[in-house]
Amino acid sequence: MGSPRLDAGWRARVPRTPPLTGVLLCPPDHFAVIDVKNAFMAGHVGAIDRARAAAQWQTLADTYRAEGVSVQRLPAEPGREDMVFVANPALVVAREQGGADVVLSRMRHPSRQLEVEPLARWLRAHGLQPMALPEGVGYLEGHGDVLVVPGRRLLLGGHGGRSELPALCAAEVLVGAPLVPLPLVGEVFYHLDTCLALLDEDTLLLHPPAFRPEALATLRELFPRLIEADPLEAREHLACNAHALPARPGTPTPVLLTAQAPATALRLARAGYRPVPVDVSEFHKSGGSVFCLRLALPAA
Repeated sequence: MGSPRLDAGWRARVPRTPPLTGVLLCPPDHFAVIDVKNAFMAGHVGAIDRARAAAQWQTLADTYRAEGVSVQRLPAEPGREDMVFVANPALVVAREQGGADVVLSRMRHPSRQLEVEPLARWLRAHGLQPMALPEGVGYLEGHGDVLVVPGRRLLLGGHGGRSELPALCAAEVLVGAPLVPLPLVGEVFYHLDTCLALLDEDTLLLHPPAFRPEALATLRELFPRLIEADPLEAREHLACNAHALPARPGTPTPVLLTAQAPATALRLARAGYRPVPVDVSEFHKSGGSVFCLRLALPAA
């Protein structure tokens, strides 16, 4: 099942792709914590300050625009309190010649399953053709658990929390891009994007305790540089749920991350990146941060 095992020479075999320079955002018009689906939500049922969430979301959108990123908007729909986390209901993988392949998610929680069709409608209306997973392969939660190596058609797929390995492998076949499975410890770090961010094709930001030993060994073999997030910030403030943007020529790669992770930001700066802190703390109450709040797309 899945691709042959990749080794450190994967760069010679995996195609390059143009960067996805647009993002889709969904405003938090109906954002709420109404139950506990992950450890971050405990103690926050009914505790969302929606006005504060809206202001933080607008700042995130403005920050993307200031960084030269094309921002599009998915209208929020009632009865979908987690729809603001638009990274989860679909998987988008850039094609070599431009455009993207898209696979729709199969979400584990019934309330989140309602988010898939509105996103699918939007994608179709904007020229993309989302594909459905085959029946019987289990759950796949989009870019919560599938990270795409920047500028390459290579997927890292987390399983052991929300997504299941057969579904990851089915998505691999649909998009025709190799997948590196990464077993997670689960519990607190229920999605791959809560404990790992791809900064470029050589560098990861990660929280090692979230991974099973065999997953860490794979990451160390495939990527020459691993930057460890501050452990407290990773556990309590989702420091690894960050988004590295395509770098402009002659400038450091910008990395958007939560403003509640200053120690991690310092580690990134020392490694040659340009951290861009954004306060998204209201969304931490639901287990999400910068990366969860956007879906990378080809520019409009």
